[in-house]
Amino acid sequence: MRYRIYLAILGLIMTAFIANDAVAQRGGFGRGGGRGQNSDMMERVRAVSTFPVDRIWHVLSIRMDTTDQQVLQLRAVVKEASTQKIALVEQATKTEDWNWLREQLESNEKQFMENLQSMLSADEIKAFEQLVEEASRMVPDRQRRSRR
Repeated sequence: MRYRIYLAILGLIMTAFIANDAVAQRGGFGRGGGRGQNSDMMERVRAVSTFPVDRIWHVLSIRMDTTDQQVLQLRAVVKEASTQKIALVEQATKTEDWNWLREQLESNEKQFMENLQSMLSADEIKAFEQLVEEASRMVPDRQRRSRR
Protein backbone atom coordinates (compact mmCIF):
# COMPACT_ATOMS: atom_id res chain seq x y z
CA MET A 1 0.00 0.00 0.00
CA ARG A 2 2.78 2.35 0.94
CA TYR A 3 4.55 1.75 -2.38
CA ARG A 4 1.38 2.52 -4.34
CA ILE A 5 1.19 6.00 -2.84
CA TYR A 6 4.84 6.65 -3.71
CA LEU A 7 4.30 5.38 -7.25
CA ALA A 8 1.20 7.54 -7.63
CA ILE A 9 3.09 10.63 -6.46
CA LEU A 10 6.01 9.78 -8.76
CA GLY A 11 3.57 9.34 -11.65
CA LEU A 12 1.99 12.72 -10.99
CA ILE A 13 5.41 14.40 -10.86
CA MET A 14 6.46 12.75 -14.15
CA THR A 15 3.20 13.83 -15.79
CA ALA A 16 3.78 17.40 -14.61
CA PHE A 17 7.29 17.40 -16.10
CA ILE A 18 6.09 16.05 -19.44
CA ALA A 19 3.16 18.50 -19.59
CA ASN A 20 5.46 21.40 -18.70
CA ASP A 21 7.89 20.45 -21.48
CA ALA A 22 5.09 20.17 -24.03
CA VAL A 23 3.67 23.56 -23.07
CA ALA A 24 7.11 25.17 -23.20
CA GLN A 25 7.66 23.87 -26.73
CA ARG A 26 4.42 25.51 -27.84
CA GLY A 27 5.47 28.85 -26.44
CA GLY A 28 4.47 28.93 -22.82
CA PHE A 29 1.29 29.24 -20.84
CA GLY A 30 -1.13 31.41 -22.78
CA ARG A 31 1.50 33.50 -24.53
CA GLY A 32 1.05 31.95 -27.97
CA GLY A 33 4.75 31.53 -28.45
CA GLY A 34 5.45 35.24 -28.30
CA ARG A 35 4.47 35.70 -31.92
CA GLY A 36 2.72 39.04 -31.54
CA GLN A 37 4.72 40.39 -28.65
CA ASN A 38 8.15 40.38 -30.22
CA SER A 39 7.21 41.30 -33.78
CA ASP A 40 8.16 44.95 -33.22
CA MET A 41 11.49 43.94 -31.78
CA MET A 42 12.17 41.56 -34.68
CA GLU A 43 11.27 44.30 -37.17
CA ARG A 44 13.76 46.58 -35.44
CA VAL A 45 16.49 43.93 -35.55
CA ARG A 46 15.88 43.31 -39.25
CA ALA A 47 15.99 47.03 -40.01
CA VAL A 48 19.15 47.71 -38.01
CA SER A 49 20.97 44.76 -39.57
CA THR A 50 20.21 45.94 -43.11
CA PHE A 51 23.55 47.70 -43.67
CA PRO A 52 26.24 45.82 -41.68
CA VAL A 53 28.95 48.50 -41.61
CA ASP A 54 31.05 46.66 -39.02
CA ARG A 55 31.12 43.48 -41.10
CA ILE A 56 32.03 45.48 -44.20
CA TRP A 57 34.87 47.23 -42.37
CA HIS A 58 36.16 43.89 -41.10
CA VAL A 59 36.24 42.53 -44.65
CA LEU A 60 37.86 45.65 -46.10
CA SER A 61 40.52 46.13 -43.44
CA ILE A 62 41.41 42.60 -42.40
CA ARG A 63 40.23 39.95 -44.83
CA MET A 64 41.09 41.70 -48.09
CA ASP A 65 44.58 42.40 -49.35
CA THR A 66 44.35 46.17 -49.33
CA THR A 67 47.26 48.54 -49.09
CA ASP A 68 47.71 50.92 -46.19
CA GLN A 69 46.76 53.84 -48.40
CA GLN A 70 43.56 52.10 -49.49
CA VAL A 71 42.69 51.29 -45.88
CA LEU A 72 43.05 54.96 -44.94
CA GLN A 73 40.76 56.00 -47.81
CA LEU A 74 38.27 53.28 -47.00
CA ARG A 75 38.32 54.14 -43.31
CA ALA A 76 36.99 57.63 -44.02
CA VAL A 77 34.14 56.26 -46.15
CA VAL A 78 33.25 53.55 -43.63
CA LYS A 79 33.39 56.01 -40.73
CA GLU A 80 31.01 58.34 -42.57
CA ALA A 81 28.64 55.46 -43.30
CA SER A 82 28.79 54.34 -39.66
CA THR A 83 28.04 57.86 -38.41
CA GLN A 84 25.10 58.14 -40.78
CA LYS A 85 23.77 54.76 -39.67
CA ILE A 86 23.98 55.72 -36.00
CA ALA A 87 22.09 58.97 -36.66
CA LEU A 88 19.41 57.15 -38.67
CA VAL A 89 18.96 54.50 -35.98
CA GLU A 90 18.59 57.18 -33.30
CA GLN A 91 15.99 58.99 -35.39
CA ALA A 92 14.09 55.76 -36.12
CA THR A 93 14.17 54.85 -32.44
CA LYS A 94 12.36 58.08 -31.62
CA THR A 95 9.70 57.56 -34.30
CA GLU A 96 9.72 53.73 -34.23
CA ASP A 97 9.42 53.66 -38.03
CA TRP A 98 11.54 50.65 -38.91
CA ASN A 99 10.45 50.44 -42.54
CA TRP A 100 11.74 53.97 -43.08
CA LEU A 101 15.02 53.01 -41.43
CA ARG A 102 15.39 49.97 -43.67
CA GLU A 103 14.77 52.08 -46.79
CA GLN A 104 17.29 54.70 -45.67
CA LEU A 105 19.93 52.11 -44.86
CA GLU A 106 19.41 50.39 -48.22
CA SER A 107 19.92 53.68 -50.04
CA ASN A 108 23.01 54.39 -47.91
CA GLU A 109 24.37 50.96 -48.77
CA LYS A 110 23.89 51.63 -52.50
CA GLN A 111 25.69 54.95 -52.16
CA PHE A 112 28.47 53.26 -50.18
CA MET A 113 28.91 50.64 -52.89
CA GLU A 114 29.14 53.37 -55.55
CA ASN A 115 31.86 55.09 -53.50
CA LEU A 116 33.60 51.77 -53.02
CA GLN A 117 33.60 51.03 -56.75
CA SER A 118 35.45 54.28 -57.38
CA MET A 119 38.17 53.25 -54.89
CA LEU A 120 38.65 49.56 -55.71
CA SER A 121 39.31 47.71 -58.94
CA ALA A 122 36.77 45.33 -60.48
CA ASP A 123 38.67 42.28 -59.19
CA GLU A 124 38.81 43.76 -55.69
CA ILE A 125 35.06 44.47 -55.81
CA LYS A 126 34.36 40.83 -56.73
CA ALA A 127 36.61 39.61 -53.92
CA PHE A 128 34.93 42.04 -51.52
CA GLU A 129 31.44 40.83 -52.44
CA GLN A 130 32.48 37.18 -52.02
CA LEU A 131 34.06 37.85 -48.64
CA VAL A 132 31.03 39.81 -47.41
CA GLU A 133 28.74 36.98 -48.52
CA GLU A 134 30.98 34.47 -46.74
CA ALA A 135 31.00 36.59 -43.59
CA SER A 136 27.21 36.84 -43.73
CA ARG A 137 26.92 33.07 -43.85
CA MET A 138 29.21 32.73 -40.84
CA VAL A 139 26.98 34.95 -38.70
CA PRO A 140 24.14 32.87 -37.24
CA ASP A 141 20.69 33.82 -38.45
CA ARG A 142 18.86 34.48 -35.22
CA GLN A 143 15.43 34.46 -36.81
CA ARG A 144 15.67 30.75 -37.67
CA ARG A 145 17.34 29.52 -34.48
CA SER A 146 15.23 27.46 -32.18
CA ARG A 147 15.02 28.56 -28.58
CA ARG A 148 15.59 26.00 -25.87
